[in-house]
Amino acid sequence: SSFNAIVHLAGENVGTGLLPGPLGALGIQAWSDKKKELLLQSRVEPTKALAEALSSLPNGKNVDFLVASGVGIYGYDFDESSISTADDIPDESTDTSTTRGFLAELSRQWEGASTSAPGRTVNLRLAPVLSKKGGALGKLYPIFFLGGGGPVGSGTQSFSYISARDAARAIVHLLQTPSVKGPVNVVAPTPATNGQFASELGRVLFRPSILPFPDFAVKLLFGQMGEEMLLGGVSATPKKLLQSGFQFQHETIGDALESAVNE
Repeated sequence: SSFNAIVHLAGENVGTGLLPGPLGALGIQAWSDKKKELLLQSRVEPTKALAEALSSLPNGKNVDFLVASGVGIYGYDFDESSISTADDIPDESTDTSTTRGFLAELSRQWEGASTSAPGRTVNLRLAPVLSKKGGALGKLYPIFFLGGGGPVGSGTQSFSYISARDAARAIVHLLQTPSVKGPVNVVAPTPATNGQFASELGRVLFRPSILPFPDFAVKLLFGQMGEEMLLGGVSATPKKLLQSGFQFQHETIGDALESAVNE
């Protein structure tokens, strides 16, 4: 009776590996089988344990359970050629039962582990959270700061994102909005591509961002992780957040990067 919500965000970092790699000092390494097992276990088992613990509590049905997931559940096949209108971008009603990729399967199992919670459950389908202090941008920031950044592959692959401030504000909003439940896309409303991300980060840092990272090098160095996270494109729209009245402070990739670098 002393608490009314749990926010569970823990899980092994998807952007690092267990094997040495050429960019190991930045924490960018290929996935090994052991790494993928760790990614699953660190998400599924704690989430399942928390959901079962809530089920055993007398007041468990009165406790909201907000648990992280990822927009990777929609697969990694989105790019400029596959998105011609807003209707082509998936929302929370999109069928994700057969989307392909390790991250899609990871998210499916992660969300499945939360189903035994007796109260309101919200699956936070988070896009990459932009902050120079960590995550994807934290790893790329030194490269771009030194003028060595640029688009990955063709640069046309979709890039989902959200500023750290908007991600935190969205979680608070969901805690305070009991009508919203189930999967929620925690992602900025304005689509971007990898090329636009690189261009805007260069602009914010006053650095050139024209050195490409070619497809063959990504596949050679990073294998499946590179194909899904670097060359693959993920897109989603925050339909439930917008319908519930949430207002983004950083709607575009430029605004989100300005916040990430300067705030």
